[in-house]
Amino acid sequence: MTDDPPFNPALLPAGFVDLLPTDAEAEAAGMEDLMRVFASHGYSRVRPPLLEFEETLLSGSGAAVAEQAFRLMDPDTRRMMALRPDITPQIARIAATRMAAAPRPLRLSYAGPCVLAGGGARESDRQIS
Repeated sequence: MTDDPPFNPALLPAGFVDLLPTDAEAEAAGMEDLMRVFASHGYSRVRPPLLEFEETLLSGSGAAVAEQAFRLMDPDTRRMMALRPDITPQIARIAATRMAAAPRPLRLSYAGPCVLAGGGARESDRQIS
């Protein structure tokens, strides 16, 4: 039993949670175990950014998840940006652009957080990995 005060839900937006040490360690260990399995089968890990310009992230295959994207303005360029609601369209972008000349089939693995504006599988989960 700990002496931690009870969590105040007013501290975080709906659908976001703090992962405390036990849960954070378990999630990280599970993700690393999974990435090791992919690597052992010849998959190379890629890591796209969490945030991209809206017109890049939400076009093409990303258009299907555009309604779920958090948007904000880049203070430097004044262009609209979005937090990824799904990492898969970014992998398609990387494959089609940065790795266009790489031999096929590509064997890529990836993992990372995604942020949903709402309307996800469960309204209570707006940050997913």
